[in-house]
Amino acid sequence: MRKRTRIPLILGILLILLAVLAVFGTQVFQKQAAEKADALYTQLLALMPEVQDTAPDGRTDPAMPLLEVEGTDFAGVMELPAYGTTLPLYAHWNPAAVARYPCRYTGSLYDNSLIIGGSDAPGQLDFTKTVTNGDTVYVTDTTGGRYRFTVTAIEKTKDVSAENLSRDADLTLFARNTYNLDYTVIRCSLK
Repeated sequence: MRKRTRIPLILGILLILLAVLAVFGTQVFQKQAAEKADALYTQLLALMPEVQDTAPDGRTDPAMPLLEVEGTDFAGVMELPAYGTTLPLYAHWNPAAVARYPCRYTGSLYDNSLIIGGSDAPGQLDFTKTVTNGDTVYVTDTTGGRYRFTVTAIEKTKDVSAENLSRDADLTLFARNTYNLDYTVIRCSLK
């Protein structure tokens, strides 16, 4: 009888230890990703011309120029001053890269169709948990043009189709909520 109770007890202890290790490993990865994103943001700013506030200029080509850092293309940087958030903006959609830094899902700054996706992990798009209407978001392209947006709508949804994300906004940010398995979608208007 004692053998029968020991095996489940040992298995239970092993499962608890594995869960603790998984949580610890995730926290270490998130901290390293946040530090790397901060370093990339600094590198990108150093490579870009002087940052100047700008607005859409009616260009016909919406393609955003890219900068390569450490073999990776970036479309610019983003900032949310109210939250002390400064992040590089990866040029292409890559679900594997979302845990490291925000990615351009689709669209462009130049035609008011930019959609940026990311993670709500600490040091990434974690502001999605506390963002409010009226907050300011800056996106700076690699030519130093800084665009100012204002948060106009925040919603929780499971629908992150391109069709849903592209409606009613000049800039859309979205992040998967780690524990809820839904997404926070933030819609912004150019200011």
